[in-house]
Amino acid sequence: RWQKIFMIPLWSKMAVFWNKMFLTIIVLLIVLFLDAVREVRKYSAVHVNEKAANVNTSAFDHIQMKLFRSQRNLYLSGFSLFLWLVLRRTVTLLTQLAKGMASHAALETQVNDATEAAKKYMAENERLQE
Repeated sequence: RWQKIFMIPLWSKMAVFWNKMFLTIIVLLIVLFLDAVREVRKYSAVHVNEKAANVNTSAFDHIQMKLFRSQRNLYLSGFSLFLWLVLRRTVTLLTQLAKGMASHAALETQVNDATEAAKKYMAENERLQE
């Protein structure tokens, strides 16, 4: 039943669109991840310099806040990128499995039909020989 539903031509047209969207989202996540890495490095270096200079606490707290936000963005974008790739791989594997199961079912039907035909012809051959 699902095979009939997913063989509608509309799905193949949508698949092309969603593949492009997938690549766009991957590129966006990579850009966000690289930006977060840059921000973490920037504020980590400032953190070391500012701590050594013994500046006022509000500036130090502001730097700590920016460092925290950049680290949060790094973790979120990295984890999102990882999960997105895992999801894509899972969908790919499920699609391959579904195609394999469909071809296996078709081959099994062919084998059964061929076996029945061979039995029928063997029975006819035996009748003719008698």
